This record gives sequence, C-alpha cells and structure tokens, in this order.
Amino acid sequence: MGWITTSDFVPGGILTVRAYLDRNFSRGTPDASFEVIDSAMHNMTEYYAAIRVTAHATGKSDVTALIAKVSYTPRDPSGQTLGWKTMSEGMLPYLFNCPERILELLEPPACPNAIEWRQKCREHRETKSAARSALKPGTVVLFEKPLEFPHGVKRQQFTVEKLGRALRFRAEDGVLCAIPKAATMTFEIVKAAV
Repeated sequence: MGWITTSDFVPGGILTVRAYLDRNFSRGTPDASFEVIDSAMHNMTEYYAAIRVTAHATGKSDVTALIAKVSYTPRDPSGQTLGWKTMSEGMLPYLFNCPERILELLEPPACPNAIEWRQKCREHRETKSAARSALKPGTVVLFEKPLEFPHGVKRQQFTVEKLGRALRFRAEDGVLCAIPKAATMTFEIVKAAV
C-alpha cells in the first residue's frame, strides 16, 4: 500500500498527530470493526498501535500490531500536512521502536514474520538501552565510522558531556557536537568514565 496524505489534519489544532491517527484507524468496514487499544509515536516519524480487529460475522476478535511510517509537514504548501504508510507486523517492517507495553497487548503472532518483528523490537530496545548506559559523561567513544558534519568536517572520537538533560559529544578538536542517534550507532569505548 502507498502513502495516504490529508489536508484534514490541522497543525496546532485540538488533535495531536497520534490522536488523529488513533481516530483514523479506529473505524469499521462492513466485515469488521477496528479499535486502537494503545498507540505510540516515535520521533514524529513512526506510529505503533495495538489494534483489536473484530469480525462481524463471527464476533471473533484478534489484537495485532499496526505500524505506520509518518510524514508530518505542518507548513506544506499544498496543505497536505500529514501523511502515513501503514504496514502490518506480518510484513516485517524495518521499524523497530515499538514500546513493550504495546507488544504485550498483542495476541500470539500468526506468522513467522510477526514473531521476527517482535523479537527485533525487543533486541533494538535492549541495544539502545545498553548503549545509553555506556554513554556516561567522561566516557571517550570512538564511532565505527567517522561522522560528517557541516563543511565536510569528519570526526570520529568524542568525549561524552552532559549539557542540561542532553548528552553532547566533545570532539578531539574541542568542538561540542550533538549526535541525536548516538545510542543506535556502533561505537567502542576508548576510556570509560571514572
């Protein structure tokens, strides 16, 4: 299925992007009804939901995962401020930031791809958690690949610092850098924090 876009979503209106998608996915068809039990957004680019699907003919319900890649552009000149592309867990989407609370609501998976997707979500979360706990102020890290910054400057080794609640990375040349996805990158610890 391709992307769906809408001009119905009003940025700064009464509904958040998550609430709008919850309402959109809680609908019915002549054959079944759909109810979002719980949902979550990740970085305004990924939407995860546990959806109860109830067949009208049998009354049988099943709770499955719905995943959507989201495009939110509040100042889009065409007025198409919100777009999404939905996927099921059985499609093994390459999006693994689903919260555990949603995974726990799902029925036992019906296909191997859904089993693998749930496992990858849990592994992804564990990897990020381990990386976050390793990134303590004073730790010196060497990223597997040099990171490219503006003007073609590449840096690879950094000392972790805390600036307010955020982690920052001081390069060897003294420049303080923000590396938003550091916990998901491959790095080695050159010197642990004392």
